Amino acid sequence: MNVSKIDRRVRREVERRGLFLVSPDLDRDTPEPTVFLCTNPDPGDCGFTRVGFVTHSLGHFVVYVMDGRSVRAAVSLDQVRGYFPTWEAGLAVVLRAYDQFH
Repeated sequence: MNVSKIDRRVRREVERRGLFLVSPDLDRDTPEPTVFLCTNPDPGDCGFTRVGFVTHSLGHFVVYVMDGRSVRAAVSLDQVRGYFPTWEAGLAVVLRAYDQFH
């Protein structure tokens, strides 16, 4: 997923918080397009520094956010149930959770 295609307003909100949008190349470990919100821009480190992510699987966007149990790297994540029609809608939920627990 090319993160430059994410709406610039969402990208600005990510930058304002000092976070980074990271989308690793598709491979065996990440077979579906995924956008991580991380505290470090290095895709190789995002498993440790992510604060949430959105993935596109079987035609649906799936969102995982910080749940507040562990707010330091590597944070604990929970899946959010709901309908997310776009990458931006999912990322907005991740940003709200980050604001709540950071």
